[in-house]
Amino acid sequence: MKTIVLLIGLKGSGKSLIGSLIEKNHHAKFVRVEDCAKGIKKERAVTDESYIREAFAAIETGIRISLNTNDAIVFESTGLTVYFDRMLDSLKRDFRVIIINVYADPETCLTRVRTRCESIHINVSDNEVNEINSAVAQKNSAADFEIDNSTRSIKELSVEIDAIMRKIGLYS
Repeated sequence: MKTIVLLIGLKGSGKSLIGSLIEKNHHAKFVRVEDCAKGIKKERAVTDESYIREAFAAIETGIRISLNTNDAIVFESTGLTVYFDRMLDSLKRDFRVIIINVYADPETCLTRVRTRCESIHINVSDNEVNEINSAVAQKNSAADFEIDNSTRSIKELSVEIDAIMRKIGLYS
């Protein structure tokens, strides 16, 4: 069965970094879902209902297309909204889904969001980051594994990722 590794957590927690490390070292293509979402966002707010619905439909389509040519993929999300939940349920029916919660202190996350590359991320204000991250923390999604990325070096993260990938059978 094809495998999806879902990185879930606060904006700025380091999900994209961890996804890139998994792709680099573990034969799982990192699907940048923000690429799907950026194409449909246009001038709409990140909280616009129609945008969110369309974004998750596009994300699921992109994931399914990627799994046509890859045995394993990794993608990331904050895990909010009913549209995410519906997409996740749909993916779980057809694929093996492993969820990794990526955690970092909210202040660290806010600092990271302020300084990250906008060419690969959707631009959000400090208020939006705080609102989204508060909602993510309240939702407290169930996960198979957790990674605390508050102060870890790339080498420390890689060791922890390797251990998780070994447990789920994606270690190269």
